[in-house]
Amino acid sequence: MTTSNPGQRRAFQPESFELSNGLRVILVENHTLPSISLSLTVLGGARTDNEDFAGAAVMVSRLLDEGTETRTSLEIADAIESVGGNIECDSSHDRTTVYLGILSKDIDLGLELLADVITHPAFTDEYVSNERERILAEIRSAMDRPQVIAGWEFNELVYRGHPLHRPAHGYPETIERIEREHLTAFHHSQFVPSNAILSAVGDFKIDDMLAKLERSLGTWDDRSVAIREFAPPVRQTDIRRKFLPISTEQAHVYFGHLGIRRTDPDYYALQLLDVILGGGAGLTARIPRKLRDEQGLAYTTFASIAASAGLDPGKFIAYIGTSPDNVELAMKGFIEEIDRIVAEPVEAQELADAKAYLTGSFVFAFESNSQIARFLINAKVFGFGFDYVEHYPRYIENVTVADIRNAAANHLSTTQYSLVIAGPEGTPGAI
Repeated sequence: MTTSNPGQRRAFQPESFELSNGLRVILVENHTLPSISLSLTVLGGARTDNEDFAGAAVMVSRLLDEGTETRTSLEIADAIESVGGNIECDSSHDRTTVYLGILSKDIDLGLELLADVITHPAFTDEYVSNERERILAEIRSAMDRPQVIAGWEFNELVYRGHPLHRPAHGYPETIERIEREHLTAFHHSQFVPSNAILSAVGDFKIDDMLAKLERSLGTWDDRSVAIREFAPPVRQTDIRRKFLPISTEQAHVYFGHLGIRRTDPDYYALQLLDVILGGGAGLTARIPRKLRDEQGLAYTTFASIAASAGLDPGKFIAYIGTSPDNVELAMKGFIEEIDRIVAEPVEAQELADAKAYLTGSFVFAFESNSQIARFLINAKVFGFGFDYVEHYPRYIENVTVADIRNAAANHLSTTQYSLVIAGPEGTPGAI
């Protein structure tokens, strides 16, 4: 195994290693409590699904702890719960993650279970069938929620030709096609140590934890990863509109377009823009203040571009749920406020308040071992550097009024956009 220089001292001091099979490992000692949190992330979530079998990545993540080649689902649950620990599995568009929380005295058992669910899931026909029906039921339930289906349709317009156009859980027709063979194929192609990152934070000694990880996960066989190639999403140069006639008393409006990657140089300026324009520090946000508080058009409205930034570009969204009679007025408000933040410098006090909000709330993302473990994965994936925690306040403080205006001009548009309205027939302003 190899190690990197731990670097300068900081609030928590990560050290990076690589196991003999290529699994990247990030460790932080924290002896405050007798517990350990681990995150094991496999890169390539729903974005790597075959279009015809969309939803396979989510199904794999849900079935990892539902039985292995040597343990039943009940045996896994009994083993981890008997020592007060927990194993959770989650999948998103760009990764699948297994979380382990356990007392430090029980770490050997925890690592044994973690290695088992990661490397030897059974994907039995019974559980595959049950999970298929569960996901289909969730999709049917979600389709009764106009806000959700409007959001799905918005993604379809913004991400044409890119995997992000579809929900991570796929469509009913793709879920119905998925069999055990598709899940085992996905697992075999993506779940390899060189395509994974593990972080652990808690009550352990670095050398001791490394030895335990080598014993439990070092035998995980590595092999080449099948990387699906697809064209990056392209920001639209036209206007795309969709009206979804739904029997409901409220109209749901999504307005926006393609956003930015997390590594975009304007990310911090756009984080501040989000707080000023669309959400965050209460009355600081212009759109909620104007449309909700002053005009009384909605209970819920927001706008954001930085929040969805990831390995792939996120999206700029302005959303409102409002009376159908107020849709045109709400749209007018969106466009006025977006155009204003592009054309006019934000006020110095607005920017100062937004900076105070972001830097003040940032520290709460590192209160627990599990939060730190998740951060370490993101730091590795996005190349932040583990000293990001120290530098983030400076990144925010260095943003100027001019930076906000330039970022808005570069990344926001009210002339090239996607618009989805879900509401009753005859909604004013509907397409």
